[in-house]
Amino acid sequence: MRFLANINETNNHCVVLSEKLKQSDEAYFAVAFLKMSGLTILSKPLIGFLKSGGKLTVVVGQNFALTEPKALLEFRNMFRSYPKSKIYLAKANSKDSVFHPKLYLFKSKKSCSIISGSANMTKGGLQKNKESSINIDCKTKDDTWIDAIGYFNYLINPSNADEADLLVIKQYESFFDQQKQHNKKTKSIPTRTKSRIEFDYANLVKHFKKFNTPERQKNFKEKQNNYREARKVLNQIADNTRLTQKQFEPLLDLLVGSKEAYSLWHSGSLFRLRRKVYPHFREFRKLLIYIRDNKNQNADIVFDRAKEMVKNVNGAAVNYVTEIMMTYNSVDFANINRNPITVLKEEGGVKIKAHSSSYKGVDYSEYCDLVKEISLKLELKNMLEADTFFNEIYWKIKY
Repeated sequence: MRFLANINETNNHCVVLSEKLKQSDEAYFAVAFLKMSGLTILSKPLIGFLKSGGKLTVVVGQNFALTEPKALLEFRNMFRSYPKSKIYLAKANSKDSVFHPKLYLFKSKKSCSIISGSANMTKGGLQKNKESSINIDCKTKDDTWIDAIGYFNYLINPSNADEADLLVIKQYESFFDQQKQHNKKTKSIPTRTKSRIEFDYANLVKHFKKFNTPERQKNFKEKQNNYREARKVLNQIADNTRLTQKQFEPLLDLLVGSKEAYSLWHSGSLFRLRRKVYPHFREFRKLLIYIRDNKNQNADIVFDRAKEMVKNVNGAAVNYVTEIMMTYNSVDFANINRNPITVLKEEGGVKIKAHSSSYKGVDYSEYCDLVKEISLKLELKNMLEADTFFNEIYWKIKY
């Protein structure tokens, strides 16, 4: 048994945890608070541990919104290359039960270690604060280890914690920002307006199955056909080196609709300002050629450049950009407009920008990641089907 405290730069929790990571094959961290400051000072030994084949499981608390969403995202991104390792966010369902452990477990072929005390995964907890812990070395067959690892597994049980995927993190981020702005009125758990659609994956699956009728499948098939036709129309515009405004106008009407025709695209707002777009057919053509030529590039890069280009097309904005992007690549590029944003913000409690016009490439890329994650969990085919699903939810909650 060994007593640990933050004494100086060479004798503190960070130094000991770093040593244990070098000696171990598996590590399990349960901390009430996780901050970038703690993750940063441990990043080098953590990455070395993962590269050597180590398996790391982390569960952190959300009470009082002291865990930083950026640190959760950093762990999530770190673990992308190491799928055996997982990060969890403890549920916060009751004011009477706060998630508050500071437990670090290490396991190798020969031995195990348990470190438990007052140190959270923050720079203060690991280096600067007056913190103390007890380090117990033991064997895997010892009752102490069996009890400790059993308790850790209890903490990450689905009834007690959620794997910190992007949806979970973005929902928590809303609570984090709320608490930051109202820190004088401290809350220990997130409070959200009760959603008319319970927005977790189990309930979303139920909701999807309820609407996954032959009629819905027929409607989605029709929408797929429309977007295939939209791609052909876009190619007609892009490939016509001698395009005139007279040729352009009926092609644009096919995409956004007119009094005489139903639109291939499904964003109703595009129809109203289409006449302003007509004279800017050359700039519109340059925009869609850029998107078509870069349809397999990173979403943030394409979005940022396209958003700049669409400024030269009077009457068009981000809604045109993402319709074109999704038409050319419905696997990686999502459409953004009022309907899905409303569903994610108001029903899902997700922290995303409310207006597509304010999105930058990094916001759009994260939005695409979120929609892609939801699509994967619900077994949706692509961004187009996800867009259809969000529209169904939107119209359900509106009426």
